[in-house]
Amino acid sequence: MNALQDALHPAGIQASHIAALWWFTVAVCGVVFVAILAGLFYALRHAPRADAASVPDMESMDRPESGAKRVVVTAVVLSAIGLLVLLAASVVTDRALATLPLANAVHIEMVGHQWWWQVQYDDPDPSRMFNTANEMHIPVGRPVVITLKSDDVIHSFWVPNLHGKKDLIPGRVNTIQLQADKAGVYRGQCAEFCGLQHAFMAFTVVAEDDAKFQQWADAQRKPAPEPTDA
Repeated sequence: MNALQDALHPAGIQASHIAALWWFTVAVCGVVFVAILAGLFYALRHAPRADAASVPDMESMDRPESGAKRVVVTAVVLSAIGLLVLLAASVVTDRALATLPLANAVHIEMVGHQWWWQVQYDDPDPSRMFNTANEMHIPVGRPVVITLKSDDVIHSFWVPNLHGKKDLIPGRVNTIQLQADKAGVYRGQCAEFCGLQHAFMAFTVVAEDDAKFQQWADAQRKPAPEPTDA
Protein backbone atom coordinates (compact mmCIF):
# COMPACT_ATOMS: atom_id res chain seq x y z
CA MET A 1 0.00 0.00 0.00
CA ASN A 2 1.35 3.41 -0.92
CA ALA A 3 1.68 5.87 1.91
CA LEU A 4 -0.73 8.77 1.73
CA GLN A 5 0.09 12.40 2.48
CA ASP A 6 -3.10 14.38 2.03
CA ALA A 7 -4.71 16.75 4.51
CA LEU A 8 -8.02 16.51 2.62
CA HIS A 9 -8.31 12.77 3.35
CA PRO A 10 -8.28 12.73 7.17
CA ALA A 11 -7.76 9.46 8.98
CA GLY A 12 -8.03 10.80 12.53
CA ILE A 13 -10.26 13.05 14.59
CA GLN A 14 -7.82 16.00 14.68
CA ALA A 15 -7.22 15.86 10.95
CA SER A 16 -11.00 15.83 10.45
CA HIS A 17 -11.33 19.06 12.45
CA ILE A 18 -8.56 20.68 10.38
CA ALA A 19 -10.11 19.51 7.09
CA ALA A 20 -13.52 20.85 8.16
CA LEU A 21 -11.96 24.25 8.91
CA TRP A 22 -10.21 24.20 5.52
CA TRP A 23 -13.44 23.46 3.62
CA PHE A 24 -15.33 26.11 5.61
CA THR A 25 -12.64 28.68 4.79
CA VAL A 26 -12.79 27.74 1.10
CA ALA A 27 -16.59 28.15 1.14
CA VAL A 28 -16.39 31.60 2.74
CA CYS A 29 -13.66 32.70 0.32
CA GLY A 30 -15.72 31.33 -2.58
CA VAL A 31 -18.71 33.45 -1.54
CA VAL A 32 -16.46 36.52 -1.29
CA PHE A 33 -14.97 35.79 -4.72
CA VAL A 34 -18.42 35.49 -6.32
CA ALA A 35 -19.56 38.73 -4.63
CA ILE A 36 -16.50 40.58 -5.94
CA LEU A 37 -17.11 39.30 -9.47
CA ALA A 38 -20.77 40.31 -9.25
CA GLY A 39 -19.77 43.80 -8.14
CA LEU A 40 -17.23 44.03 -10.94
CA PHE A 41 -19.76 43.00 -13.61
CA TYR A 42 -22.33 45.42 -12.19
CA ALA A 43 -19.80 48.28 -12.31
CA LEU A 44 -18.82 47.43 -15.88
CA ARG A 45 -22.44 47.21 -16.97
CA HIS A 46 -23.29 50.64 -15.53
CA ALA A 47 -20.04 52.40 -16.47
CA PRO A 48 -20.34 55.51 -18.70
CA ARG A 49 -20.14 54.65 -22.38
CA ALA A 50 -17.39 56.05 -24.58
CA ASP A 51 -19.95 57.52 -26.99
CA ALA A 52 -21.79 59.38 -24.25
CA ALA A 53 -22.13 63.16 -24.55
CA SER A 54 -19.00 64.97 -23.44
CA VAL A 55 -21.02 67.64 -21.66
CA PRO A 56 -21.42 66.57 -18.03
CA ASP A 57 -24.88 66.25 -16.57
CA MET A 58 -25.11 68.99 -13.93
CA GLU A 59 -27.98 67.23 -12.17
CA SER A 60 -25.92 64.04 -11.73
CA MET A 61 -22.93 66.07 -10.60
CA ASP A 62 -24.97 67.69 -7.83
CA ARG A 63 -26.47 64.37 -6.71
CA PRO A 64 -25.08 63.30 -3.28
CA GLU A 65 -22.81 60.25 -3.27
CA SER A 66 -24.85 58.49 -0.62
CA GLY A 67 -25.21 55.37 -2.77
CA ALA A 68 -21.45 54.93 -3.10
CA LYS A 69 -20.98 55.50 0.60
CA ARG A 70 -23.58 52.87 1.43
CA VAL A 71 -21.81 50.36 -0.81
CA VAL A 72 -18.43 51.03 0.83
CA VAL A 73 -19.84 50.83 4.36
CA THR A 74 -21.71 47.62 3.54
CA ALA A 75 -18.57 46.04 2.05
CA VAL A 76 -16.50 46.98 5.12
CA VAL A 77 -19.11 45.59 7.52
CA LEU A 78 -19.49 42.33 5.60
CA SER A 79 -15.69 41.92 5.39
CA ALA A 80 -15.35 42.42 9.15
CA ILE A 81 -18.13 39.91 9.81
CA GLY A 82 -16.47 37.37 7.51
CA LEU A 83 -13.11 37.77 9.26
CA LEU A 84 -14.75 37.39 12.68
CA VAL A 85 -16.54 34.25 11.53
CA LEU A 86 -13.25 32.74 10.29
CA LEU A 87 -11.55 33.73 13.55
CA ALA A 88 -14.31 32.07 15.58
CA ALA A 89 -14.07 28.91 13.45
CA SER A 90 -10.31 28.81 13.99
CA VAL A 91 -10.70 29.18 17.76
CA VAL A 92 -13.33 26.43 17.88
CA THR A 93 -11.04 24.14 15.86
CA ASP A 94 -8.08 24.85 18.17
CA ARG A 95 -10.21 24.00 21.22
CA ALA A 96 -11.34 20.76 19.59
CA LEU A 97 -7.73 19.80 18.81
CA ALA A 98 -6.75 20.33 22.45
CA THR A 99 -9.50 18.16 23.96
CA LEU A 100 -8.47 14.69 22.78
CA PRO A 101 -9.06 12.16 25.61
CA LEU A 102 -5.71 10.63 26.54
CA ALA A 103 -6.83 7.56 28.51
CA ASN A 104 -4.76 4.46 27.69
CA ALA A 105 -2.50 6.52 25.45
CA VAL A 106 0.63 5.24 23.73
CA HIS A 107 3.68 7.38 24.58
CA ILE A 108 6.33 7.86 21.92
CA GLU A 109 9.38 10.11 21.76
CA MET A 110 10.56 11.36 18.38
CA VAL A 111 13.95 13.02 17.95
CA GLY A 112 14.74 14.85 14.75
CA HIS A 113 18.27 14.50 13.39
CA GLN A 114 19.84 15.78 10.20
CA TRP A 115 18.27 14.01 8.34
CA TRP A 116 16.34 11.16 9.92
CA TRP A 117 13.84 10.43 12.67
CA GLN A 118 14.54 8.46 15.83
CA VAL A 119 11.38 6.90 17.27
CA GLN A 120 11.45 5.62 20.86
CA TYR A 121 8.54 3.72 22.39
CA ASP A 122 8.31 4.55 26.08
CA ASP A 123 7.28 2.08 28.76
CA PRO A 124 7.22 2.19 32.57
CA ASP A 125 9.62 -0.75 32.44
CA PRO A 126 12.86 0.53 30.84
CA SER A 127 13.70 -2.95 29.61
CA ARG A 128 10.64 -2.86 27.35
CA MET A 129 11.61 0.40 25.62
CA PHE A 130 12.87 0.16 22.05
CA ASN A 131 13.78 2.40 19.12
CA THR A 132 13.05 2.46 15.41
CA ALA A 133 14.12 4.81 12.64
CA ASN A 134 11.89 6.65 10.14
CA GLU A 135 8.90 4.44 10.89
CA MET A 136 6.25 4.73 13.58
CA HIS A 137 3.57 2.14 14.39
CA ILE A 138 0.43 3.17 16.27
CA PRO A 139 -2.77 1.32 17.22
CA VAL A 140 -6.04 2.39 15.63
CA GLY A 141 -8.52 4.00 18.00
CA ARG A 142 -6.03 4.77 20.78
CA PRO A 143 -4.60 8.21 21.49
CA VAL A 144 -0.88 8.70 20.94
CA VAL A 145 1.17 11.27 22.85
CA ILE A 146 4.35 12.14 20.97
CA THR A 147 7.19 14.00 22.67
CA LEU A 148 9.18 15.99 20.12
CA LYS A 149 12.86 16.87 20.46
CA SER A 150 15.57 18.08 18.10
CA ASP A 151 19.19 16.99 18.21
CA ASP A 152 20.56 19.79 16.01
CA VAL A 153 18.41 22.36 14.14
CA ILE A 154 14.71 23.20 13.93
CA HIS A 155 12.60 20.45 12.39
CA SER A 156 8.83 20.13 12.06
CA PHE A 157 6.64 17.06 12.56
CA TRP A 158 3.79 16.81 10.04
CA VAL A 159 1.50 13.90 9.19
CA PRO A 160 -1.31 15.69 7.33
CA ASN A 161 -3.68 12.70 7.36
CA LEU A 162 -3.55 12.64 11.18
CA HIS A 163 -2.78 16.15 12.46
CA GLY A 164 -1.23 19.53 11.75
CA LYS A 165 2.37 20.63 12.15
CA LYS A 166 4.42 20.93 15.34
CA ASP A 167 7.99 22.24 15.46
CA LEU A 168 10.96 20.54 17.07
CA ILE A 169 13.17 23.27 18.54
CA PRO A 170 16.65 22.57 19.95
CA GLY A 171 16.70 22.87 23.73
CA ARG A 172 12.90 22.65 24.05
CA VAL A 173 10.43 19.79 24.40
CA ASN A 174 7.13 19.92 22.52
CA THR A 175 4.28 17.44 22.50
CA ILE A 176 1.56 16.56 20.02
CA GLN A 177 -1.43 14.28 20.52
CA LEU A 178 -3.06 12.37 17.69
CA GLN A 179 -5.28 9.40 17.02
CA ALA A 180 -5.73 7.31 13.90
CA ASP A 181 -9.27 6.11 13.30
CA LYS A 182 -8.51 4.29 10.05
CA ALA A 183 -5.91 1.61 9.46
CA GLY A 184 -3.35 2.46 6.81
CA VAL A 185 0.14 3.72 6.04
CA TYR A 186 0.54 7.49 6.15
CA ARG A 187 3.50 9.59 5.13
CA GLY A 188 5.04 12.12 7.48
CA GLN A 189 7.46 14.86 6.54
CA CYS A 190 9.77 17.41 8.12
CA ALA A 191 7.98 20.65 7.25
CA GLU A 192 10.78 23.04 8.25
CA PHE A 193 13.83 23.49 6.02
CA CYS A 194 16.68 21.90 7.94
CA GLY A 195 19.56 21.55 5.50
CA LEU A 196 20.63 19.99 2.22
CA GLN A 197 18.77 16.69 2.72
CA HIS A 198 15.57 18.26 4.08
CA ALA A 199 13.42 16.95 1.22
CA PHE A 200 14.40 13.36 2.07
CA MET A 201 13.60 13.67 5.79
CA ALA A 202 10.37 11.68 5.65
CA PHE A 203 8.87 8.88 7.71
CA THR A 204 5.87 6.57 7.63
CA VAL A 205 3.15 6.03 10.20
CA VAL A 206 1.63 2.54 10.19
CA ALA A 207 -1.80 2.52 11.83
CA GLU A 208 -3.03 -0.99 12.61
CA ASP A 209 -5.42 -2.67 15.02
CA ASP A 210 -4.27 -3.02 18.61
CA ALA A 211 -3.55 -6.76 18.39
CA LYS A 212 -1.24 -6.31 15.40
CA PHE A 213 0.42 -3.35 17.08
CA GLN A 214 1.15 -5.36 20.22
CA GLN A 215 2.47 -8.24 18.12
CA TRP A 216 4.77 -5.87 16.24
CA ALA A 217 5.97 -4.21 19.47
CA ASP A 218 6.72 -7.59 21.07
CA ALA A 219 8.77 -8.58 18.02
CA GLN A 220 10.77 -5.34 18.27
CA ARG A 221 11.62 -6.07 21.91
CA LYS A 222 13.19 -9.43 21.10
CA PRO A 223 17.00 -9.60 20.83
CA ALA A 224 18.37 -9.28 17.33
CA PRO A 225 18.96 -12.70 15.77
CA GLU A 226 22.52 -13.87 15.31
CA PRO A 227 23.70 -13.80 11.66
CA THR A 228 23.71 -17.20 10.03
CA ASP A 229 26.63 -16.54 7.68
CA ALA A 230 29.35 -14.02 6.87
